[in-house]
Amino acid sequence: MKFYNRLKRSYDKQINGRGLAIFRMFYCLILLCEISQIFYFRHLIFDKIPYIELSEIEFGIPIGIWLISVLFLFFGLFTRFFSVLNYIMGLILIGSINTYEYHVFYAYMGINFLFMFMPISQCLSLDRLINKLKYSNTTFQYNPQQNISQLYYFIPVLSGLALVYFDSVFWKLGSPMWYNGLGVWEPSSLPMIVHTNTSWLLNNEILVKFLGYLTLVFEAVFLFVFFRKKWRVPLLIIGLGLHLGILVTFPIPWFALIACSIYILMIPVTFWDKIFNRKSKTSKLDVFYDTECPLCVRTKITVNHLSNSGRIKFLTVQYDATENKYLKDKTEEQLLTDIHSVDKNGNVYAGVNTYIQIMRYIWYLYPISLVLRAPGIFHFANAVYGYVAKNRTKERCTDENCGYDPPSIPDDSKFKLLHNLTLKDLKFKLLHLYIVMAIVLQGILIYHSYLSENIQQALGFNDSKVDVVLEKSVSLVDKVSKTLLGVTHHVVFTDKIHFDSYDHVVAVAYIRKDGSEKLLPIIDNNGSPSKYIYSFNWVKWTFRVNGINVDQNKLEKGVRDFTAFWAHKNGVSLTDAKFKIKVKKIESSSVWKDNHLEIQMNKPWIDGGYVEWKNDQYYPSIKEIEKL
Repeated sequence: MKFYNRLKRSYDKQINGRGLAIFRMFYCLILLCEISQIFYFRHLIFDKIPYIELSEIEFGIPIGIWLISVLFLFFGLFTRFFSVLNYIMGLILIGSINTYEYHVFYAYMGINFLFMFMPISQCLSLDRLINKLKYSNTTFQYNPQQNISQLYYFIPVLSGLALVYFDSVFWKLGSPMWYNGLGVWEPSSLPMIVHTNTSWLLNNEILVKFLGYLTLVFEAVFLFVFFRKKWRVPLLIIGLGLHLGILVTFPIPWFALIACSIYILMIPVTFWDKIFNRKSKTSKLDVFYDTECPLCVRTKITVNHLSNSGRIKFLTVQYDATENKYLKDKTEEQLLTDIHSVDKNGNVYAGVNTYIQIMRYIWYLYPISLVLRAPGIFHFANAVYGYVAKNRTKERCTDENCGYDPPSIPDDSKFKLLHNLTLKDLKFKLLHLYIVMAIVLQGILIYHSYLSENIQQALGFNDSKVDVVLEKSVSLVDKVSKTLLGVTHHVVFTDKIHFDSYDHVVAVAYIRKDGSEKLLPIIDNNGSPSKYIYSFNWVKWTFRVNGINVDQNKLEKGVRDFTAFWAHKNGVSLTDAKFKIKVKKIESSSVWKDNHLEIQMNKPWIDGGYVEWKNDQYYPSIKEIEKL
């Protein structure tokens, strides 16, 4: 009951929704980058053999639909529809990606699910503008409520960070790498794991171990304190530092940036108030509009929605134009026929030129103002504007003859579903159900963690009949919850699976007709990931094509797919092509060593065999990597 009451107080507390809107926009930008990468590599991901044995479905179209839906969400246009479409497309496409999947995919599914139910378009959206226009007229200008429930700030943090960290701790505490303080050092000391050489940090044993233990403590306490006001800023600083470090070090940029986007919700709302309430003391452009014209009023509402900087000021033709010395030679009929404006230097603009100036003073519309000035485009825009203005003047548009009928403005707190249940009450009950369900599901999945396994083993519970049943049940829960809600286990960066005895780096080079070699953009000369090996490709190549123990069959298929994809993209014919396999034998270490990463990067390349393509047929001759 105490938990329920705390949630209810948070739900009833109203705060400005700009932070949620900025999170929406930043999140959508990162998701657009991920989808664009999926689109570029779609033949590598989905084809049986890239560009040779194509997938049964052309995935370019559904990926394009997904991208468009996220673009609409970025602008906050038709948000409810496109949030549902975004979730469905993510469900279909992420569900179709098998060996290229990686953990951030399920962060997307969790946030995409929440987007369908959250007021993400309450601020900084075109939907908000549509509502303003819908409910406004010449005598009343509707300004929708900007405040939203505080709980909407907490839920994505709970789903995307707190539960992820909490589950992760149970894996880390069963990992010697982490409880020995090497959770930051060991992964960052293997060349195929990092895309940046951070030896300056790794060579400081005390500092790097401190960061490892700090990560453990931070993840362990985050769930229990992130919603407390006094803890919010310290957690924000540490969390951003952690994920910016991941961004700099590891080739998983979208994972790092998605976490950073969620941290936007922990920035105090007073910060956004200070940013958005900063306005220019004097206007740069005065725009004169007809107060009796609904179209003109809507122009004012639209411009003020797009720019809240104070640089553009709207004044009336009827009451203010006569006071402006620069408009003395303009008749009222001229001012009513064409929209006029005056800049800070006294320059007078009319018609399309006024709109060009308006866009000039809205920074993100400035490029459009430049386009509109171009010969041809300007004349076309001027002709369109002239036609609209001329027809508007012939029959004066008022609320009466335009047939404007203002609808009633909805209010969730007054919309009753039952005698004692409003729409607002129902929303809270659904949010409460989601929170409890997410916590319970994540708690169930902890049964699979290393720490849980160690406890079971100590108690002699491993492999018992009860354990077998529980394992199957938890696996079933995981399969459903991660697909639909993004709730899953987070076994990320542990020694047992990822790093212990990982003693090889595999690169591929194309042998040109003159005998020279060209490294494919998979692994560079230092043994680090090259430009192909980011995000899901990094996980695929580093841990599935390769890995702690090399499966020769998986390695051969992986080399086949990457060489076929690269060849097509670079115009290399596979009727006769040869690629060399290069191997760098390195050492992983479970104890701290000075300058370990540099030493591994400088290890020499040795011959790992070759593969050939003849008439689009693949012939591998790769040596056994483990025996080199």
